[in-house]
Amino acid sequence: MRKLLKPVLIALLLLTCAALLGLYPYRAALLPQTADLTVAEQRLAPHLSFFTPQDSGPFPTVLVFHGCSGQSPLFVRNVKSWLLQAGYAVMFVDSHAARGIKDWRPVCDGKRLWGNERAIDVYAALAVARENPAIDATRLALLGYSHGGWTILDALSYDGSAGHGFPATGKDALTGVRGVIAYYPYCGFPAHLREGRGHIAPVLMFLGGKDHITDHEQCLAALDSLDGARLELVQYGDADHVFDQRSDLNTYQPGPAEDAQRRALAFLHENLGPAQ
Repeated sequence: MRKLLKPVLIALLLLTCAALLGLYPYRAALLPQTADLTVAEQRLAPHLSFFTPQDSGPFPTVLVFHGCSGQSPLFVRNVKSWLLQAGYAVMFVDSHAARGIKDWRPVCDGKRLWGNERAIDVYAALAVARENPAIDATRLALLGYSHGGWTILDALSYDGSAGHGFPATGKDALTGVRGVIAYYPYCGFPAHLREGRGHIAPVLMFLGGKDHITDHEQCLAALDSLDGARLELVQYGDADHVFDQRSDLNTYQPGPAEDAQRRALAFLHENLGPAQ
């Protein structure tokens, strides 16, 4: 019996070591540095970019969360062009700059800054936004792209409870949020969306049927367990990742892009009220 036990224990030890070595590259994502809301606000505040329409405020405002590759000038220009024109103020939240992340590839590879850790940025950005007199704090919306979509959906799911790498922020963390728009979000493990939506803000989600980066089927599976009463899902069968704007992926499709933009503006008008 002892002769059999020794090889088994050695095999188990080797398997455990192999598993730990396999997880080692993901240590920063698995074990993030803890940050409470105050620390998150202080870290994030210098990296918020705020744009307003020509009219006088306070404005209904859309907080925008970039994808895993970061916040490029092209991304900012693309998004703010149609939101400002419609009369909404726009606040861009640069989560990478706030953490000193210059190489985006570990984020996209899942080795750093998961969306469920980044959810604290949603609460922190909202807290800063509410203090801005140019912002109508009762009419706020969240807009996230890919990793940013994962981020805002997880913030909605946590709804101020303790999350991955941060303590509870309280049930008022999402006060003023009246709508959430997610473009091609990541919904697989370890996204928290599968646990349910804690906050009741209506959600508009756009998915591409030929997305080669985020699997839209994972989102569909996650949504099966959620209450769909306040969820609008739009699928574009032939659309790829970043179908809605020009990018380095060269996947822009004018038809779906224009339709999604029209739907997004209608959603904002319905839930935030007229911008003007």
